[in-house]
Amino acid sequence: MSFTLAIIGRPNVGKSTLFNRLAGKKLALVDDLPGVTRDRRETEASLGDLKFRLVDTAGLEEVDDASLAGRMQAQSEAAIAESDICLFLTDARAGITPVDKHFADMMRKSGKPVILIANKCEGNVGEAGALEAYELGLGDPIAFSAEHGIGTADLYQALLNFTQDFEGPQDPDDEKDHPLRIAVLGRPNAGKSTLINQLLGEER
Repeated sequence: MSFTLAIIGRPNVGKSTLFNRLAGKKLALVDDLPGVTRDRRETEASLGDLKFRLVDTAGLEEVDDASLAGRMQAQSEAAIAESDICLFLTDARAGITPVDKHFADMMRKSGKPVILIANKCEGNVGEAGALEAYELGLGDPIAFSAEHGIGTADLYQALLNFTQDFEGPQDPDDEKDHPLRIAVLGRPNAGKSTLINQLLGEER
C-alpha cells in the first residue's frame, strides 16, 4: 500500500538530507544554516518494497504565528495532519533541546504514529545523543545517519511494522498477491543490518 510520510523536527537536524536519501536524488536544499527549507516539498519515494509520498518540512520552532517562521511552522503542522506516519528527527550530536521536548509533546497530541530518529549518530558523541533521545517518550530511537545511510535497515523495519497495522488482517488465500517477506536472524554483531542494507540497495 502507499502512505504519506512526513519528516518533522527543529531546524538543522538533517531533515532535507534524509529527504534526499529516501527520494534517491537531491531535491531539497541542504545547508548548515537553519531555515533553508521554507515550504513543504513532496515527492514519491520508496524504501525496499515500501512506496510512499514523502514530505519535507520547514523546521519546527516556537514562533509568532504572523511571522514568516510562523507560516513555515503552519506548513509543518499541516504536513503532520495530512501524514500517515511522522519521522521525528533529533540531532544526536547536539543532544535533546527544550525545543525538541516541546514538539515531542505536540507529536503525542497529534495522535499520529511517530518513528523517532536520532540523526547524525556517527561517533561516540552521536551514540550518546541517541540514548538521550529516549527521554522524549516517543519510543525507541533509531540511531541514524542521513548522510551515510546508517540505520536504513532499522528504519525500513519500523515503517514495515506500521504499514502492517494499516493493512489489517490478511486473508491467507491472498498470500500469493503479496511480496515475499524474509526475516534475518542471528546473534548481535553478526552483520544482519549490513545484509539488509545490501538487499535494499542502500549504502552501508
